[in-house]
This record gives sequence, C-alpha cells and structure tokens, in this order.
Amino acid sequence: MKVIGIALSDEYTDISLYREEYTYRFPTLLSRERKGDRFYIGEEAYKKNLDGGVILVDKLLSLFKKKGSATISETCYDAKELLGIFLENLLLEGERRVQGREIPEEEGKDTLVLSVRDADVELMSSLNELVKEKFSGQYAVQLISHTESFSHYILRQDKKLYNRQVGMLEFSSQVLHYYEMQVSKGTKKYAISVSEVQPDALSFGILEDPRGRRMTDQVLSGLCDRLTKSKVYSAFFLSGKGFENTELFPEFMKKIVRGRRVCVESFLFSIGALYYGRLLGKGEEEEYLLLCDTRIGADISIKVTKKERDFPLYLAHAGDSWLKETEDIRLLLENQDYIDFQVQDVSATNRGKQYRMSLTSFPKRERRCTKVSLRTSFHGNAVAGIEITDLGFGDLWKGSFQSIKETIPLKGKE
Repeated sequence: MKVIGIALSDEYTDISLYREEYTYRFPTLLSRERKGDRFYIGEEAYKKNLDGGVILVDKLLSLFKKKGSATISETCYDAKELLGIFLENLLLEGERRVQGREIPEEEGKDTLVLSVRDADVELMSSLNELVKEKFSGQYAVQLISHTESFSHYILRQDKKLYNRQVGMLEFSSQVLHYYEMQVSKGTKKYAISVSEVQPDALSFGILEDPRGRRMTDQVLSGLCDRLTKSKVYSAFFLSGKGFENTELFPEFMKKIVRGRRVCVESFLFSIGALYYGRLLGKGEEEEYLLLCDTRIGADISIKVTKKERDFPLYLAHAGDSWLKETEDIRLLLENQDYIDFQVQDVSATNRGKQYRMSLTSFPKRERRCTKVSLRTSFHGNAVAGIEITDLGFGDLWKGSFQSIKETIPLKGKE
C-alpha cells in the first residue's frame, strides 16, 4: 500500500511518503525553461530562476483560487494546469527521494490525502476536482483541511496528550493560526476541532535581524497570553516553518511551556494527512467521530415506510465529509405533497429540528402514483442542498421532471 500526505500552501508544500520520517518541504514555486518544456519546483525552481533560464511562478494556490493564469514563453497556462503540474512534479520528486529506503509493506489501497488551510467551499470543491482528475487513476484521493489534519495527527498520539483540551499554534509566513481540539467524555465518542486565523501577521524575513526576532518573540508572547488565558491543556503543539527553531523566541517558549506539555512538529499537517491516508487505505475510520470544518456535524434523515414498517432513511451522517459524493434516492410518495427532513446535531442533547419541503407544485396524481428523485449536496458543513425531481409513474403517469430546490441549515439558528 502506497500512502502519501501533502500539506499545500502558498508559501511551501510538505509531502510525507509512507512513513513520518520520509517528509520533505518544498517552496511552492514552479518554473519552466524559456527555450524548453521542462518544469522545476521548489528550491530548484528558485535556483534556475537566478540563472535566468526559466520563468518563475509563485503563489500557485492563490492563483488557483482566483482562477488566474500565467504566460510562460508565449504559452498561457491557467492556474489549474499550473497547480496540477506542480503536484505531479512534487510526487515524482518525493518518490525520487525515498528510492532505496525501507518502505513498509502493508495491504490496502494506494491513497493520497491533500490538506489545505482554507476550507472555503469553492476552493475545496475545485481542488477536489483537480486532485481526482490528476491522481484518481493511481490513488484513492481525499481532500481535507489543516484543521482536520490536526485532528488526525493528535488522535495518533498517546491518549494522555488529548484527554483534555489540545491547543496548537501554526507559524507560517504571514500566517499565525490557532487550532483547538476537544474529545467528548460521554458515551458518544466525537472530537471537535476548530481553528482561527490570528490578526498578527509575521514574515520570516524579519527573523534574520536581531530586532526582528525580538519583535516576533514579543508578538508570540502576547498571543500566548491571549490564547491560553484560563484554559487547561493536556498538551500544546507548535507547527509550521516558523517554529523550526524555537530558540529564536525565548520569552514565548518560557510562557508556553509553563505548567503544560509542549510538542513541536513542523510538518504536522502532511503527517496528519499521511495518518489519515493509512486509515483510508485499510478501509478504516477514526475511533472518534470528527466534527470540524470539512465534516458534517448532524445526521440528516427522512421517514420512510417499507413492508408497513416506518424507519429513518439517512441521507448523511454526522462526521461525513461534505465533499463526499452522494447518490440519488428514488422514493414513491404515499399520499402527501411534502417531505419532512430531520436534522440531529450529534453534539446536542435535544431531539433535533424538522424541516418540511413542500411539493405542492408537482402535478396532482392518485395515491402512490408519484415517484421522485431526491439528491443531497452540501455547501460546506453548515448547509445541505436538497433537490427533488418529479418522475411520474412509468407510462401511466408521465413525469413532469420539474425540480424543487431548497437548502436546510445544519447548525445554528433556522
């Protein structure tokens, strides 16, 4: 079984192949020869650019999100193509680096998991399409957020490290991001993870100067006071390129280690993606139900009757990825012009909420003479889209194929 975890960002991209120690970091740079067709990535792309023989493109993820393009030697490439070329070359370079090393032999599907910081619906959907287009012929592919990757990493650690609240600070170029995870204590086993970008922005460039390092230390120290006030952590993690050398921030480190376990893992997100890839390759899931920005937090069901017995038919379960493809369901209406949807938040103690979708605009027919197709889609983890289409009933009652679309909130107020 081949398993690969990738953490993609504008500044740099980490790739973990097979096992944690086979992890490598590349600047997210792509260049192409001015008079040839060869592409280069990472440090090699930057060095070739200094020689003047290539044209360099950076911030590939932002360019992809903006649906931009770049012209290289009179050839115009759209951002999707450029990012696809970068990822293909990243995998080739990663495989080259592990050649000759000991590779664990495990049974399962070859799996690739890509993690990104921003769980924006449009970005995630477009990236999911790109990754499947490029790699689904070789791998089972899955897209997750850094918040979810953080959860997978923590749940592979000793349970003593997550028996209470877990915190983490990511320090990347221009980004300070705080993450938090809490596992449930009751019979329902779930893990809730959240993240929040911090208002302070720090550049790696200022770390080259003593005054810049002192200023950064002060900013991190203030952030520590603000984030950890009145909180009890079972462990606190530091991640990102900025924490490769924690000796640069002595005052911050004094504060963060006071009375708590502190662990440093610069490559946490790609390793977390790797851990999840191992589970997927074996057809397994986490022991805990994950609730985060890339997972649905509620069960969604409708009541159906089969052989005179009523039971709930689940359209989605809490913990499902909202990027997961859903299948159309065919239903035969008994004698009603509506369908009721039950939404149950898995972390709540109440009976959930019911939403009624009216079908009065469909043609009127006799009892059990209207079949409908029901399709469920998700717009992030907060909203479900429902589409119901009238199919009629065979040749006796021709379908109008009229569709009704509505959205159902999955959390918060109606």
